[in-house]
Amino acid sequence: MKNVLSSLLHRKGIVRKRIRFVCRMTTFCILLLGISLLTMPVVSAANLQIFFRKQPDFHLHRLLPKQIVIGSHETNGMSMATDLTPQSWPKLISKAAVLIDLRTGTVLYAKNPMVRHYPASLTKILTALLALQTTPLSDEISISAKAAAEPPDKLYQLPGETHSLKKLLYAMLLDSDNDVAEEIAQDLAGSQAAFADWMNSAAIQLGAYHSHFVNPSGLPNTEQYTTAYDMSRISYAAMQVPEFRKMVDTKSIYWNGEAWHATLTNINPLLFSYPGAIGVKTGYTSEAHETLVVAAKRGQQEFLAVLLDCPLNSEIVTDATQLLNAAFARATSIILLPSHYIVGYLVDPLGTRVPLQLTEQVAAVLPLGGHERIQSIHWHVDNLRSRKVLPSGTQIGMASIRVTGAENETLRVPIVLAAKWQGKQHARTSNWGSVVILAFIFVGVVLFVKRRQRSRRNRSY
Repeated sequence: MKNVLSSLLHRKGIVRKRIRFVCRMTTFCILLLGISLLTMPVVSAANLQIFFRKQPDFHLHRLLPKQIVIGSHETNGMSMATDLTPQSWPKLISKAAVLIDLRTGTVLYAKNPMVRHYPASLTKILTALLALQTTPLSDEISISAKAAAEPPDKLYQLPGETHSLKKLLYAMLLDSDNDVAEEIAQDLAGSQAAFADWMNSAAIQLGAYHSHFVNPSGLPNTEQYTTAYDMSRISYAAMQVPEFRKMVDTKSIYWNGEAWHATLTNINPLLFSYPGAIGVKTGYTSEAHETLVVAAKRGQQEFLAVLLDCPLNSEIVTDATQLLNAAFARATSIILLPSHYIVGYLVDPLGTRVPLQLTEQVAAVLPLGGHERIQSIHWHVDNLRSRKVLPSGTQIGMASIRVTGAENETLRVPIVLAAKWQGKQHARTSNWGSVVILAFIFVGVVLFVKRRQRSRRNRSY
């Protein structure tokens, strides 16, 4: 008995020592925290909100469809059209330029596509894209004193003035307002620096690896630069957003602010002068000189031109006009098979027809009239004999697609299940699994009842 009591007292003493140790350590940590709070600078609630704000998912992968393009090849990281002769393109004054097919993003023409230049207000294309991808257009945004102090072009808003994001984006894209760009950046990301991080992250996701942004407006900064090819990637993605297309194709809106109101006319001259023009944005600073992104559509054909570092506005307009004219006169693109196209069916062990679909669209970029070369399209899919249950979206192999014409070309495109595949194991489980489970339940119930009966008999004795 004495040994038991001594053992209990010894354990009780150990517990007390541990409690005292924990209390001392807790007190020490509280003192350290208090000292650090007294010595550190005051942190505002706004700064805390910026610190804990996470970078959103921009969903940019949805804007860049996976595809295989017939008539193209990879050159210096660019998908270039193969059959278009470089010598046939016009001579340009702009120091850098890229022309792309807007349906596929394939480069048709390039002049110094990877050379760095200042983007000027073409920056606002990316600013608008991120706003559209992260924030509802109905959200109300208030301008800060810092944003209101941005240099012209601007809307002369008063600090605290509030407007919807939709209204602000229309003004920024038509009138190229710097105060709006800064206002959007501060509201969405918390600060200009945080929004610049968003822009640089988004640029990489879009394949614009040679660009760097430090502000949302394009005001001069030696650390803010892009290339003609990078700006074509950013513009290509933005033009996949229907609301963005609608905005840059708008010729004028009426701005009714608290301190200033006016009719804002789109400053893109080609929107008024070039047949089929559908946007997108101009830019100018004394360092960048004239910059321009312009897109045009005629019938099913769409092309987009990027031009950087041109001395005069009249010269860059001429360059863009010549490039687009050459594109419509020389090139065509065709979507042969869209993404998610059903190429066939396979029958699983339960007798269900499971559709098979492509994961990439199949397109072609050819010289004008070249679509006549594509006479027919055939595909073959190997049979699937899987005993496993496979969920929808599982890649099961590659489809061989043969395009016949002037030159036969065979493509290999991934295919996935468009519905669940019920394997043989699942078939057996569906027939016998339920029987086995019911049998186990029945045996369990019988054993439970017999045990209760036996216990009652024992209590009666």
